[in-house]
Amino acid sequence: MWPLKRRDPDSPKERFKAGTRAIERGDLRQGIEYLSELAREEPGNVAVAINLGAAYFTLGDYPAAADQFERALDHDPDNPKTLLNLAAARSALGELDAAIDLLLRILQIDPQYRDCHYNLGIAYWRKGRIPEAMAELEMELALHPGHEMARQAAAQIRDRHGPENRGRQ
Repeated sequence: MWPLKRRDPDSPKERFKAGTRAIERGDLRQGIEYLSELAREEPGNVAVAINLGAAYFTLGDYPAAADQFERALDHDPDNPKTLLNLAAARSALGELDAAIDLLLRILQIDPQYRDCHYNLGIAYWRKGRIPEAMAELEMELALHPGHEMARQAAAQIRDRHGPENRGRQ
């Protein structure tokens, strides 16, 4: 029989798991408490910062979410998922130009990154840049034809802004 190793519930790995599980079951406050403590102890832990950012975003605390995503980017500056999350936080804060810059940065890293063209289209739409919004939504649909939210957004733009925005469907 192999010796069984007992898990140390106070180890950083186990506390990370506990915080992540709390977030997954919807106990955001508990998850934030676990992960915040771990973030103070391990400020370079990218996974902790990303999960904390996601929890804060879900709570609607967009400044705290943006801070955590920025912290994660300090240690992994070209992570498209983190850039996308930071762009969402910046957009939620009304910082559309910053969100657009982040989304364009993702496209330099990976021109086909899922949801990037969609989010860029939405940001352009919110800025009133309708032709650019349609172009980005159409690109998302060309890359990911099953993206229903992109399809719905494109249809809304066509309905609201007229026939000159009747690109691909």
